[in-house]
Amino acid sequence: MAEVEPWQDGRNRPYGLKTRFRTGAEIWMGITAVAPPGEDYSQPEQPVEGELPAAVPVPELVGVNGKVSVTQAERHLAALLNNAGSAEVAGAYGYSDRADPALNPGVGVDFHSGGKIHCVFVHALRPGQNPGTQYDLPAEV
Repeated sequence: MAEVEPWQDGRNRPYGLKTRFRTGAEIWMGITAVAPPGEDYSQPEQPVEGELPAAVPVPELVGVNGKVSVTQAERHLAALLNNAGSAEVAGAYGYSDRADPALNPGVGVDFHSGGKIHCVFVHALRPGQNPGTQYDLPAEV
């Protein structure tokens, strides 16, 4: 990866990230969170730590054709999150690798607190391309 920056789409999508790869391709993710059971937002957060996720190999992003596969991007990002060394993270996964794959590609993060983060891929753009229809993602960029 070359760069990650915040992205938002007004009230429709207040939290997101643009991930730009060294090839110039980009994946824009919308982020939503699920609070841990019993979370009281009027109180300071109490981080819950546990065993680190098992380290996993980080797959290559760029194929022999010089493009980034959207599914490979899921796997790559999930591996980076699993290997980050955060004791709060129970595990991360690509949506396409689940037993029941999601309709849209993305990455999920489960926390030891019971909280979750969902990062659904909204746009996948080739170098220099502008965003088009949301969730209309090519297989590779």
